[in-house]
Amino acid sequence: MFFAAPPPPFTLERCIVEGVFAGCGTLRVPEDRSRPNGRQIGLRVVLVPSRGKAEPDAVTYLTGGPGGAATEQTYAIVSMLAAVNEHHVIFLVDQRGTGGSNPLDCPRKGTLRACLARSRADPTQYGTRAAMDDLDAVRAALGYEQIDIYGTSYGATAAQVYLKRHRHSVRTITLDGASLLGVPFYARFARNAQHALAQVAKRCAAEAACARAFPHWRTTFTRLVHAWNAHPVHRTAKATISGDELAGVVQTMLLDAGSAASIPLVVARAAAGVYGPLNEQIEPGVAEQQVMFWSIWCNEPWVGLGAKGPWHTDFDGYAAKTIAEYRQACSAVPKRAEPAAAWTLPARSEVPLLVLAGGADPQDPVANLPGLRATFPNARVIVVPGYGHAVGQYGCLGGLVSDFIDRASAVGLATRCVRAIDPPPFDLG
Repeated sequence: MFFAAPPPPFTLERCIVEGVFAGCGTLRVPEDRSRPNGRQIGLRVVLVPSRGKAEPDAVTYLTGGPGGAATEQTYAIVSMLAAVNEHHVIFLVDQRGTGGSNPLDCPRKGTLRACLARSRADPTQYGTRAAMDDLDAVRAALGYEQIDIYGTSYGATAAQVYLKRHRHSVRTITLDGASLLGVPFYARFARNAQHALAQVAKRCAAEAACARAFPHWRTTFTRLVHAWNAHPVHRTAKATISGDELAGVVQTMLLDAGSAASIPLVVARAAAGVYGPLNEQIEPGVAEQQVMFWSIWCNEPWVGLGAKGPWHTDFDGYAAKTIAEYRQACSAVPKRAEPAAAWTLPARSEVPLLVLAGGADPQDPVANLPGLRATFPNARVIVVPGYGHAVGQYGCLGGLVSDFIDRASAVGLATRCVRAIDPPPFDLG
């Protein structure tokens, strides 16, 4: 099945994106909406037709980062939302500054300040609020009165901004790995990581094989953080690692349940001077810096760069160092006015809301959703025990999301199947 092309000036052409048959097009919008006749930028749009008769509401996916380009994840998104796609068109938009939507990248070899000075773009126009106005422009151009939004990680933050700015265009929202807008990301960063690590330790202690193989790994991790901060060790002939850097590796591993299952092994081997498993978890630095990432990270209050410790965790040093590095980089980024009122949710919203959360998410756990039901009385939270950040691709969750969107209600969802989603077994070496 296909679809009729929207009216001019927005046209779609048949295309194949990552093996998925779709319609592709570019919508032109003002870079600065206060200057509608000024510089225009193109937004890349991919429409995936429904396999059966399409419902009148379309579904869009807001990816994480900030910095992800949704159309570059077309296959993964459509696979995850296969049940949704049965009777709903899925449309994807690369957020301005990414992918095929006027990408703005700065090479690592130069300074961010110099790159911004050379850019023809206005970096202040690449924030979340402008991007969500872009999304609504695409919605209108495609002819949909209302849309269903699925937001993951930063995309869950963006989804709340869209609701704030275009509430009448929203039919349902699914948040996967989310914090509410009023919860600054870095204010709870260290504590959330500590709590997630405690969940891994509890699960290891409850499994006989893991408990036998690594009886003291949790206290060993704390000891290594302190010892390696005092005397960094050579993990390779040319590279050293400090305790805070070790904490950063572990925090990253906690995001994914498969990687988290290797933390006891990595810590135990590192304590014995065997750094191979640790080195496998350390990724090389990325080659480019995104202007939109810095425009968002340095200006928007949800980031929480004003957070200060101590938080009394093993991750304090890593969190403080990261915040300090971002603050330093942000000194080169043009400032944008972000009114406080733009970053608070309405006192109450009747929009049906489904939240998917990992029980061991070190970044956006359910604790980052205080007062959720007071704001969203039609909300339902589904927690997947033992899992980390962004869980929608696992087990029966795709089907539950489909049921939720079909009915525009989380009431009566058959969630018992979530119990069958077991976390990966621990890596015993």
